Amino acid sequence: MTERTNRTGMAIASLHGVEKTYGTGAAMVRALRGVDLDIRGGELMVLLGPSGSGKTTLLNIVGGIEPATSGRVTVGGADIASLDDAARTEYRRTSVGFVFQFFNLIPTLTALENVQLIAELVGGGEPGRSELVLRAVGLSDRMHHFPGALSGGEQQRVAIARALVKEPPLLLCDEPTGSLDLETGRRVLALLRSLASNDGRTIVIVTHNSAIAAIADRVVTMGSGQVTDLAANPAPAAAETLEW
Repeated sequence: MTERTNRTGMAIASLHGVEKTYGTGAAMVRALRGVDLDIRGGELMVLLGPSGSGKTTLLNIVGGIEPATSGRVTVGGADIASLDDAARTEYRRTSVGFVFQFFNLIPTLTALENVQLIAELVGGGEPGRSELVLRAVGLSDRMHHFPGALSGGEQQRVAIARALVKEPPLLLCDEPTGSLDLETGRRVLALLRSLASNDGRTIVIVTHNSAIAAIADRVVTMGSGQVTDLAANPAPAAAETLEW
């Protein structure tokens, strides 16, 4: 992996007055209600809240999966809230890495081939790049295995490598440990913590699990579509110590 400078303190993504509604009239649901939030370069941010609080909707809007109804969303200085469908697809393809609760690996491809496929789609298919990111996530001896021969934690690490191969400014993780047991979840969180602390990656983790907030640089608590609390954590805990 290439050396990166940790630029914590500089906002690389900002939301201003972001609203998201679904439906109309009496059936209208306000998923986000005037959200203002900065995401700083090199930080690990946790979005914490119960189901229905708006945290996944917020992640999807930052990731360009769906547009905001109103407000401004900037990533790297570009306003993604105003992108049309084609431009939003290109933004997702090249500028954001996604890690979900379910790994979504192609079962007929090896770990290396799963990563290489994404690398080729974004123009990063040069020889050795996919091997490099798999080594960085601790899978140097498992890259030629098919997903069915990998543990849940190993599959999630392949999914993280697949996101990292794009060299995205943001890595967005939606409940990345939700389908993992405690010990495997700890290892995945330790990897994400290391990517922020040692590689300068900017990582946002959505979770309903308050224990995970302990590893964050900042914790954003959401409720009823709003940011209800934002707290800095000067001494993030080691993922290996978490209990839930």
